[in-house]
Formats: sequence, C-alpha cells, structure tokens
Amino acid sequence: MPPAALPGLSFTAIDFETANPQRASVCAVGVVKVRDGIVVDALETLVQPPPGHESFNYRNVGVHGIQAHHVVGAPAWDVVYTKVMEFAGGDALVAHNASFDRSVMARASEVYGIRASPSPWLCTRDAARSALDLPSYRLPEVSAALSIPAHAHHEAGADARQCALVLVELCRRRGSSWRDLVRSHVRVA
Repeated sequence: MPPAALPGLSFTAIDFETANPQRASVCAVGVVKVRDGIVVDALETLVQPPPGHESFNYRNVGVHGIQAHHVVGAPAWDVVYTKVMEFAGGDALVAHNASFDRSVMARASEVYGIRASPSPWLCTRDAARSALDLPSYRLPEVSAALSIPAHAHHEAGADARQCALVLVELCRRRGSSWRDLVRSHVRVA
C-alpha cells in the first residue's frame, strides 16, 4: 500500500559525496523531490570535481567507492548546479548533516563563480536529535529508529531518498510540516 499523503509537505532532499576532504571536491550529487509527503522524482549524477579539487583521497573513496576513473566524462559542477536548481525549483533543501551539504554546494559553486542558492535548508540530523533519543544520529541509525528500511549508505541518490523519508516520517509522527519542525526549535542550517 502506498504511503498516505501529507498535504503541504513538499521539499527537495539533497546529498553530496566528495572526492577528498576539501568541500569543493563534489564528485556525486543526488536530489529527491517530495510533494505532499511522497517521493515523486529523483536525479542523481556523478560530477567531475572542480579544477584544483580533482584528487581522490583514499579515505573518501573508502566511504563511497567513487574513484577518478568513474567521473571521467561526467558533467562539471557548473552544469550540474543548474540542473539541480531547476530540479529543486525553489524548494527548501533538506539534508542529513545539512551544514556539510550546504558547504559543499557553496564551495564548489565558488570555484565556478556561482552564487549558491539562498534556499532555506533543513537538517534531518538536527530534526532527529530534537525528536529521538539515540546513541548515534547517523542516517542509518535514524532510519532504523523510524522503521525505514536500510539503504545503500553513501550513495548520493540513496542518501537523498533516505533523508527525504526521514523527514516525512518525523513529520508524520509529529503531525507537523517541516516548517513546524523549524519553528519548534530545529535550526535551519
């Protein structure tokens, strides 16, 4: 049975993977559109890291598995940024650890002289901290606590979808919109 709609709960979830510890080194992005509490569309792509940020660090590769040869021929961030913003269409952006994802978008955009979107951001990690008592607020642990099936963690598209499902379930349990979560003391990143 499909999930029940939550009228008014509409946003775009986003997740980035980086090639190395530099926040500008975006190598993958996933975005998921939610309308009335239901995932309705998704976009995922590898990204050629911006000039000066192309090296792949073994730690980052160990986390997400993306290597330099995987992004050969992938679009650059300036092209991907336009697609992501068109896809989001002015929605609030939601991420798990939004300060990281927002900084990746900002740093990669700076390399290309792009002024990053002023869209509001919501952090599902912070929202989970305000609603759940857990030993860890990593995305897999929050998902498990909310009875959301496991996903391929550190795949940008899968993480964006999981983040979207977390916010939908938190709102469903609290009977509120994401804006109500923000007003109730969850900060916007």
